[in-house]
Amino acid sequence: MKLWCFLVSIFLVKTIFAINVSFHHGVYMTSDKETYIETYLLFDGSQLRYSTIEDSQYQASIELTYIFEKRGVIEGFSKNIISGPITNDTARQISDFIDLQRFPLPPGKYDLLILMKDLNNKTDTVRSVQSINISVDPEKIFFSDIFLVDRVTETKTPNVFTRNGSDYFPKITPFYSPELNEITFYSELYNTSTVLGPDVPYLLSIEIIDPSADQVVGQYRIIQRMKGSEVMPLFKKINITELSTGSYILLLQAQNRDGDVLAARALPIKRFNENVSEIDLRSNPENTFVSRIAEDSLRKLCYCMIYKGTDAEKSYIEANWKKSDEEELKRFFFSFWYDRNPLDPRLEFSRYNQLIKHVENEYGNNTQHGCGSDRGRIYLKYGEPNSMSIVRNESRAYPYEIWHYYKIPEKSNAKFFFLDSKRIDEFILGHSNVLGEPNDKLWYTRLVRETKGGSQSNQEHEQEAVGLEDDPYSHGSRALDYWNNPR
Repeated sequence: MKLWCFLVSIFLVKTIFAINVSFHHGVYMTSDKETYIETYLLFDGSQLRYSTIEDSQYQASIELTYIFEKRGVIEGFSKNIISGPITNDTARQISDFIDLQRFPLPPGKYDLLILMKDLNNKTDTVRSVQSINISVDPEKIFFSDIFLVDRVTETKTPNVFTRNGSDYFPKITPFYSPELNEITFYSELYNTSTVLGPDVPYLLSIEIIDPSADQVVGQYRIIQRMKGSEVMPLFKKINITELSTGSYILLLQAQNRDGDVLAARALPIKRFNENVSEIDLRSNPENTFVSRIAEDSLRKLCYCMIYKGTDAEKSYIEANWKKSDEEELKRFFFSFWYDRNPLDPRLEFSRYNQLIKHVENEYGNNTQHGCGSDRGRIYLKYGEPNSMSIVRNESRAYPYEIWHYYKIPEKSNAKFFFLDSKRIDEFILGHSNVLGEPNDKLWYTRLVRETKGGSQSNQEHEQEAVGLEDDPYSHGSRALDYWNNPR
């Protein structure tokens, strides 16, 4: 049963608070054994600007660019205008909307650069880098990623949401609130006929696992006898009316007649349920420390908890911290800290809240919460650095900071470079040696302050910084010295 621990499908979820989107992706394969990536972006319609397209009709538009790179070579690219639904009332009739795209890519590791621009507010732009790993073997039996389904409609005209004659619209967050009593999902199983033979039977199991007990929850196990095929579509609905509040794993497995696991795929989900008969304190946080937190503070704290959460919890926070019902948010808040310390969830929250207070005091400003800043994110995610080089008045250099950690979960000797190139106390993470964070081999050229008047190109910046790497004291900057010799 421990197998699921190593096969959890990781949602690379990213919230970008300027435009407010949630991103994740899935890996699939065609019948010709060509792997491809599906990308999903959920746009928060309330955070976008709207322009008039006709009398009393308004629409949001975003320029969206995807660039997949592998060892510096572009392997996949798209640039599209994504338009939201038309509305007659931008005050009360705003809808979120989803973009789905597919990119044929062979197995391997990629860096995905996502660029977004609100076309009705050109200053509102976003740049994000994601690490994408297609680790499947096209010749072996494997499951695609699990695609959670929000709704299914009959296909009238084939489109990007169409699968096997129906339109499947993705559910971005794996969080199931009390009014959602059904898990609907889609997946695909590949190569069973190639590996086993077209008439050789195998067993397909679908289970909801309690990870704390490492066992199937109650009646939530479905077993079917199947025969081999090159691509087996799996569309299932699971009634979760009786599933108690908690964190679970949705697990798919294919087994041969000897009980050996041929393939598995797992997805973490989160359930809140106030309808079950058993008493569960997490469903009723009244008379706990949560009941004393004001709504505005509750939302702000949830916003700051995203760096502490699991993938499922991050997805929920991204979608709900700002607009979810207050009581539902309280249930989530208490459950979050109860899961981490059932004996004293208040103490667990209090420890993290000290970090939040520090981040708000040190890194917040008039334009953003400290938790929403790059320095705040890194501090909340990894704690206090072992050393910090804070530079404000270096000759011909913008203000900058270099943070150093002896060890974080992802890496030893981790470093982060923050730059305030606008000189407004807004330090942006410009470079790090941690996978998944911004990586800029010419980062040290960015801190050279313009002295000629007017803007300079990257080439001019680089020319001014020639020799900086060999001589960290040139141009009045010690940045490379601080980077190479943290203290």
